[in-house]
Amino acid sequence: MSPLFLLLSLLLYLGLLFLVALLGEGRARALAQSPWAYALSLAVYATAWTFFGSVGRAATEGATFLPIYLGPTLVLLLWPFLHARLLQLARAHRLTSWADYLYLRYGHPLLGPLAAAFLVVGLLPYLALQLKAIAQGFLFLSGEEGPLADVALLTALLLALFTVLFGTRRLDPSERHQGLVLAVAFESLVKLLALLLVGGLVLLHLGNPFPQAQGKLNPLLLPPPGLAGHLAWGSLVVLSGLAFLFLPRQFHVAVVENVDPGHLRLAAWAFPLYLLLINLPILPLALWGRLLLPGENPDLYVLALALEGGGPLLAALALLGGVSAATAMVVVEGLALSILISNHLLSPLLLRFRALGSLLLWRRLSILGVLLLAYLYFRLAGEAYALVGMGLISFVAVAQLAPPALLGLFWPGATRQGALAGLLGGMAVWAYTLFLPALARSGWLPLGFLQGPHPLLRPEGLLGVEGLDPVTHGFLASLGLNLALAVGVSLFTRKEALPGERTGEVAELSALLRRVLGPEAEEAFRKEASSLRGPQAAALAEAWLSGALGPATARLLLLSATREVPPEELVEEAARESKEVRAYARALEAARKELSEAYERLKALDQAKDELLAAVSHELKTPLTSVRALAEILEAHPDLPEEERRRFTALLAKEAARLSRLVEEVLAYTRLQAGLPLRRTPTDLRALAQEALALAAPLARERGVGMEAHLEGVEAPTDPDRVLQVLLNLLHNALRHARNRVRLELSRRGREAFFRVQDDGPGVAEGVRARVFEPFQSFSGGTGLGLFLARRLVEGLGGRIWLEEGQGGASFAFTLPLEVNHEDPGGGR
Repeated sequence: MSPLFLLLSLLLYLGLLFLVALLGEGRARALAQSPWAYALSLAVYATAWTFFGSVGRAATEGATFLPIYLGPTLVLLLWPFLHARLLQLARAHRLTSWADYLYLRYGHPLLGPLAAAFLVVGLLPYLALQLKAIAQGFLFLSGEEGPLADVALLTALLLALFTVLFGTRRLDPSERHQGLVLAVAFESLVKLLALLLVGGLVLLHLGNPFPQAQGKLNPLLLPPPGLAGHLAWGSLVVLSGLAFLFLPRQFHVAVVENVDPGHLRLAAWAFPLYLLLINLPILPLALWGRLLLPGENPDLYVLALALEGGGPLLAALALLGGVSAATAMVVVEGLALSILISNHLLSPLLLRFRALGSLLLWRRLSILGVLLLAYLYFRLAGEAYALVGMGLISFVAVAQLAPPALLGLFWPGATRQGALAGLLGGMAVWAYTLFLPALARSGWLPLGFLQGPHPLLRPEGLLGVEGLDPVTHGFLASLGLNLALAVGVSLFTRKEALPGERTGEVAELSALLRRVLGPEAEEAFRKEASSLRGPQAAALAEAWLSGALGPATARLLLLSATREVPPEELVEEAARESKEVRAYARALEAARKELSEAYERLKALDQAKDELLAAVSHELKTPLTSVRALAEILEAHPDLPEEERRRFTALLAKEAARLSRLVEEVLAYTRLQAGLPLRRTPTDLRALAQEALALAAPLARERGVGMEAHLEGVEAPTDPDRVLQVLLNLLHNALRHARNRVRLELSRRGREAFFRVQDDGPGVAEGVRARVFEPFQSFSGGTGLGLFLARRLVEGLGGRIWLEEGQGGASFAFTLPLEVNHEDPGGGR
């Protein structure tokens, strides 16, 4: 394929990306702020690793690619309380990263810079992975031998330009970037559709690989065996879940770019669905790659099979899908890392030299610097690892933030000394077990480094642990030491008080924001702080400065415009807040009672739903099986005698009618649960009873049961559809149990209309009479909803229903009021 054609395609795609981002900043701003754009932006998690590397890993190591996506799916179970809490903190303090949170929680001046610097180093392999994927895909399709690095360098420079244009327009990084979000959401759709299309066309062209793969490729279809395999599988699930939580780009799209916490509800199911869809083609492509391309680089199977299954155009589309996966990650990760660098490394330094005015320029330069460092790592170590291996090294680095962050969120006893010790220990073990061995395998360190100074200190076998793959070993060793130090040191150190609360005048704080952030920030702050008292205004100003400059620099700047809150003000504030707390406590107690009652109702509804699903699925299975079998017989034997064909057709109609009755019962049940309002109209009850008898007549003829009626002329204001449903339920119930006859009676009794449905069957046993009107109580087959629905419908109409005593067979009676003084909007109790 022509290199010029591929290069033009890449440039046109990047131009389209620019256009989408511009639309997100303008006319399509509402679309960029929609819940679907938010959910799709989370798919920045799926990178070139997913598009190319997962197929390569599946082809070499089998199903071990799955835990990388199971982890985030399981983590989403924590969103209702973890992300909601994080969003609240982020909005209150304008957090832009987990490093900001660590400073906010512990107040240690080293934690933020240490986390920022470590994440930059730790994520270089991950960024280099994206550059490598684009470059090697380009060279593979163009037929060029190299140099691979030149394509990667051009890619890094173009993506740095895009990130600067759409991610660093203003100094405040906590503002939303709608254009960037829409571009990332667009790329998520492109990579998903491209991979599904490649997989579908390859399967259409080559067929199903699984029959051919059985035997020699069976291990690829199963999880790794043995204790080491299970440990690796579980470790990858945990590792990917932590990476999803703590990757800077995930924090940026999930927290910083979130415009509505309600979007989390859609993302909680839409994002796992996205991961499921994008992983559907992985295993078939990996198997075909192993079968047809045994000598090819597994990371290039997607492109090679696209050429095989669809030709150059499909291969070019596959390359663009991989480019979209890589560029989205590089842009958002580069932006997030530049914010980390400027907030925690550059801001304090520029403040010391009184050069904060140049911070935006330095932030833009840091984006370029990060991508050039990623390119350098690719040149140093990128050729020695597969795509997934490079990404996993970064995942383990990011996971080192988990112990101090999660302990800080959920354990009040965590101390700054424990957090710092754990982070330092985890970083050191990560570098020793994963980062430096990667350089050794690339030839930049002596290979003897892999043997270690002592057998017990071997980088990939600490303390003599053998049998684990390097990533699992490095993950367990680094995170284990990190957690042990964080907890252990916290238990033996005292928690230090954070800096005291400060107060200040709105005018002084506004002037400070004007000097640092500009007149727009000053005006917005004045409007928001006009009704706030001193400490609250100071806290708001600190949050604004923290979002733009980082928490440490914001605290230093506030020292010039604020003072500590005097003790008497603290006492007054405490007294006022005490009164408010008591009022809130009373309101919360009332709300708790309401929620408790609602919870019990929801539990009952949920249990009823489960019972309904079980009953309906059981009851639907028999007629569906019969319908399918009869239809297959009729299709397979077109020459059946006419008499046999009529008999089978009659059976089909019978089973279809049975299905219809079951569906009608379920629909009636759902209408009741929804509480649909009544439609009372003057109704001729005798005509309604005659209609019910006519509708039940086919079932009576089928069972050979005679039907009798004694109907007086009665009119009542009621809902005719609901009354007809009650009569049909009772008549069908009677016909199922009757031996020879069923009798329906209607008469006027005082101010009520009286109905009775009687059969000459065996009657209702004494032990079950008390439960005949309960849901799902079936004593002769069926869903057990008929009598329950009849009771709910009658009670909703203002009447009563009961099972009569002392009658032969079974006799059910119910009444309806002839006069209605009020409207009951529900369907009974």
